[in-house]
Amino acid sequence: MKEFDVLVIGGGPALRECIRTCRMLSPQARLGAIRADKVMVNHCAMPYALGKRTTLERIIAPDTLVTRWDAQLITDEARQIDPKRKIVKCGNDSFRYKKLVLAMGAEPIRPPIPGINLENILTLRHFEDVRKLEQTLDLAQIRNIVIVGGGYIGVEFAYMIKQRANLNVTIIELLEHLLKASLDDEFCTVAEEELHRNGINVCTKSRVTEFKGKERVEKVVFDNKEIPADIVILAIGVRPAVELALTAEVKADGQGVEVDKYFRTSVEGIYAIGDAIKTASPVTGDYFPGMLGSNAALEARMLATNLFGGNRAFSGVVNPSGTKIFSISFGMVGFTERYAKDRGIKCLSGSAKTTSMYSMLSGVKTVEGKLVFKESDLTVIGAQMYGDINLVGLVDLMSQAILRSFTLYDILDFMHTTQPELSPEPAVNVLPRCAEDLWKRLK
Repeated sequence: MKEFDVLVIGGGPALRECIRTCRMLSPQARLGAIRADKVMVNHCAMPYALGKRTTLERIIAPDTLVTRWDAQLITDEARQIDPKRKIVKCGNDSFRYKKLVLAMGAEPIRPPIPGINLENILTLRHFEDVRKLEQTLDLAQIRNIVIVGGGYIGVEFAYMIKQRANLNVTIIELLEHLLKASLDDEFCTVAEEELHRNGINVCTKSRVTEFKGKERVEKVVFDNKEIPADIVILAIGVRPAVELALTAEVKADGQGVEVDKYFRTSVEGIYAIGDAIKTASPVTGDYFPGMLGSNAALEARMLATNLFGGNRAFSGVVNPSGTKIFSISFGMVGFTERYAKDRGIKCLSGSAKTTSMYSMLSGVKTVEGKLVFKESDLTVIGAQMYGDINLVGLVDLMSQAILRSFTLYDILDFMHTTQPELSPEPAVNVLPRCAEDLWKRLK
């Protein structure tokens, strides 16, 4: 029976980054990776393959991302862990480990709605899911697409499918607004207006109660009415894949595998990272879901360092993230004002509107931002923004501000770049302006 110094189970960015970093730290270590999927894809890129911004082949994560680091890639299903003997039992073989890393990710939620097993009701997590959807979209009889769930993934699929072909696309969301888990209402409204403007139907505060059809889905029932549907995409969310961990009696629940700040589970020699783990906010220390590829990659690097003698402690997730809907980009990090208040955190906010570049230039667009601060000490705990610009740099900057407990006054003193085509005038950077909006009201 083959034995590995480090054996990683998963398939996504957590597995790949863990293997890469382990090899960087130890040229001699025996590294192994167990992956159930024959082919892995970049999940974030899935909508863009459907929108023909890239191809299905190009969103495949090649096996060389593992094998180039002299790691053995085992394509098999890990079914049971024996922690006493340090053995992983798979469908076709078994393997010993010295240190085991669980990076199984998450699986799409399929709620028990009548008719959910009809043909053409799809979840999108694996390569086969996206390939089937692409092939189905190309059929001449396909006219009506219904997306259940209005988070980032649902909105991005709606946007890309609409760009692919002028189909009738409808998003059905249970909450009051699309993107409500990520943005405050005033930003959600901007997103909904952009979708409406580009011909996408938005139905909020709506619960799907039934899917109708003979063999294939034909109609979606919600709010005592029904609409035609040739394809339904379920974008309701995902849940951590904890079943394998439970076979080793690792502590886990519906929120994920429990780990400490060094990613150690409750069972010696077993670690966990990525979407499968229960994450917390550094602001409150409470559970805060962090199912993002960027989080998974960071966790993998930190864990790999610790496996080879390091002592890097993970402070928690703030979830810097973003999306693009037609011509408008949205970014957020940390807590929304709504999220904070719902959890009893007294907070204050500052908002500002500025421009994407110098205001005298042609093509200038509006940029709006909002910062959320704890009332008690004025530390920043959240940021949101939108505009026709690349917002990633601003979001990443605010993620560091939250992690390092920057205050209102630190943000007032931000130094920033200014260049006519790349930024607004020096005095109107959106982040200090948001801080200034609150500061003026506190004086």
